[in-house]
Parts: sequence; C-alpha cells; structure tokens
Amino acid sequence: MIKLSRLTGCIMSAVICAGALPFTAGADNTELSLTSYIDTSDGITISADKISTNNYKDTKYNNPISSDFFCADPTAVEYNGRLYVYGTNDHEQYLAKGGDADNTYEQIKSFVILSTDDMVNWTYHGEINTGEIAPWIYNSWAPTIASRVEADGKTHFYLYFSNNGLGVGVIHATDPLGPWDDPLGKPLIDTNTPGLKDCPNPFDPGVVIDDNGVGWLSFGAGKASSGTTFMPGSARIVQLGDDMLSFASDFAVIPAAYNFEASELNYINGTYVYTYCSDWSDHSEEWPYECDSPSGCGMVYMTTKTPLDPSSWEMKGECFVNPGVSGFDYSNNHTHMHKFNGKWYMFYHTQSLRRGMGINGGYRSLCADVINVDENTVTIEKTGGTKKGLKPIVHTDAFSINNAADLNNTADIMYDVTDNAAPIVISEGEGS
Repeated sequence: MIKLSRLTGCIMSAVICAGALPFTAGADNTELSLTSYIDTSDGITISADKISTNNYKDTKYNNPISSDFFCADPTAVEYNGRLYVYGTNDHEQYLAKGGDADNTYEQIKSFVILSTDDMVNWTYHGEINTGEIAPWIYNSWAPTIASRVEADGKTHFYLYFSNNGLGVGVIHATDPLGPWDDPLGKPLIDTNTPGLKDCPNPFDPGVVIDDNGVGWLSFGAGKASSGTTFMPGSARIVQLGDDMLSFASDFAVIPAAYNFEASELNYINGTYVYTYCSDWSDHSEEWPYECDSPSGCGMVYMTTKTPLDPSSWEMKGECFVNPGVSGFDYSNNHTHMHKFNGKWYMFYHTQSLRRGMGINGGYRSLCADVINVDENTVTIEKTGGTKKGLKPIVHTDAFSINNAADLNNTADIMYDVTDNAAPIVISEGEGS
C-alpha cells in the first residue's frame, strides 16, 4: 500500500489528472494511452499490463467529476480561488444497501465535499457527517450553500439542507471544509413553522445572498390543498434575517407551474432567478406562457425583481433537460448554476458511474457542463448534460510538485481524510 500526498507530474498510483500531460485524458478528451506506470514514491516502473483497469469512469470523458463517489443534488461556493461542491451522499446508501438495491435515500445523513481550481481535476475532502452534527435530523439531502464576510472578519458559510421531505435544516462553519456546527439545534423550517401554510413538503431549499447583502431562501414541493397538477401551489420564498437563521418576511408563494422539487436561487444583474424541477406529466396540455413547455422532469426557471410579490414572477421556460433526453438514463433532476472565473456552469447528476460499474441501483454521480447565460437579459440558453464534460480552465505544470489528491480518474484507491484540507491518496495495490 502506497500513500501519496504530492507528486511530480500527473500520473501516479491510481490517479489520472486531466489536461496536464499529452498522454492523459484532458482538454481534447482523447483516450488514455499508457505504456508504463511510474511510482514516484521510490522510482519503480510497473508495466502497463499490471495497471488496474477498475476505473468505472470512461477515461474519454470528464463527466462524472468523480470516479469514486456516488453524489447528487449539487451546490457550490467559491473560496480563495477554489470552487467547493457539496452533494447528497448517495455513496452512504450504496455502502449500506449494496449496488443492486434501489436507491431509496433513507440511509443518507451526510454530504460529500469536492473542490477544484480548474474544473476537471477534483479533490475529495471527505464527508460532512450531518447526523453527528445535528442528531435530530431524519436525513440530509439536497444541500444549498451561501457565504459572506461578517463583522469578525471571517467568511461564514451557511449550508441549508432537506431534512428528509419534512423540512429544512441549516449548519454553519467559518471554513468551507468545516468544522460545522448546528446553530439552531432544530429545523429551520418544518410543517409547523409559524406563518408557513399549506406547503406539504417544505424541503429542497435554495439560498442566495443578493447584492444588498440580503439572504433569500426558496423551498417547497407537493400539492397544496387548493393546488392542481398545473399549479401545485407549494413553492415558497422567504427573506432571511440578518443572522441567516431567522425570517425577515412572510412566506410568499412562487407560482411555479408543474413544480415537483429541486428549488434553487441565483441573483443575476439585479434579478432573482428561481429554478425548479418540473414533474413528469405532459406539460403541453396546459401551458399558457409564451415560452415552450418543458419536457418531463426538466429544470425550469422564473425571474423577478420583487420576489415576495407572486404576480411579479415571469415564466422563462426550460433551461436544462432531463438526463434521459441527453443520452443518459432517465432519473430525477436537480441542478445548481454557478459562475466561476467568468464562466457559468451547470452542475447536475446522472447515473453514468453506476452504469460503468454494472450495478442496478439508481446511484447518482455529479457532472458539470458550461452553460450560456446572457446576464444583460437574464436569459439561460436551454441545454442538457454531456459525457464529454468540461475542459480545464488552467493547465497543470507537469514539472512542478502537484497535489496527488487533485484528480480526474482513479481505480482501486482509498483516501485518508484525517486532515480534510490535505487528503492523502492511498493505492490499494501494485498497479492500482
């Protein structure tokens, strides 16, 4: 067993970095072609026929972003030049139930953390063990995160999450890797929250802080008592208090047609953008908007300047189709839009990794693609996911020391995340 925390060049143990050397799967997404394997710990050369082939991610592609962990429902935050991505830890369910069991999510009480500075090589930082931090939860799914610099000069991170389908919890840290605390000791939102009426499933939160420093939270699914298939009536938005842990307004309805789940908020050029996943029904039967009706379980977006006024929300249509429309398996759909280094990206999940493993359980993997956002008109071009994924926005210097945990593709490795800011890659065999 070999432990690696740094290396010269980009191929070592089970790690393949993209976009760094001419023989790696990188910017041009060419096939990986290796003739030998260099173990940088002691200079031993291992022949290619001994290199592990247990890499379940196709090396022609940069999606999914991790070849090791099932993870879904992404969110992201930028800090000190890196993008930190968090997601529902489907891997926890996979380890508890096995590869052929249905992914029913009930075992999941943690989040996965990954980070990058080039959008193709990712560092795994371990898990946020939400069940230990907030032992009152039933589950922790579908995170959303916001950060701000506060009076103490520190950047504070607020991560909101679905407590099963019963409500919203929140944990807090002053570093994107934690440690995390439970500032409320109870749900922020549940079905008994004062002022919240007729929202059967107050989960799947989306958070944003606008240019005025005001926080906003959206959430909600299910059919309200007066709801219809066309207008379920369960989507909500609320202004957060100055502490990000309370409310500074009443709960307002967002008139989200065919709303199913997966709320998200963005703030673009003075405009609030609400994104949600539509249901599986035929939306063309009732669609009184100028834009085209969305496909089944597609991501739809709406915009407004005044989020607490339900009549102000404008339907803009579908912005991201279901993975099944893009050539992946059909599955649920949950996205996060994020601008990083001047480009807009869409994070989403597919079942591509479990396909590579040959298992039947519906375990999901994070993916990312560039999207086109016109910030002047606040218009998002309709698109879908790709297997190809992203090109690196910076290139690794193959002749300098690089982080061995910053990787694109792997096989037969483990991670030591005792220090989650400096994880160590552990090879499980001679050629892994």
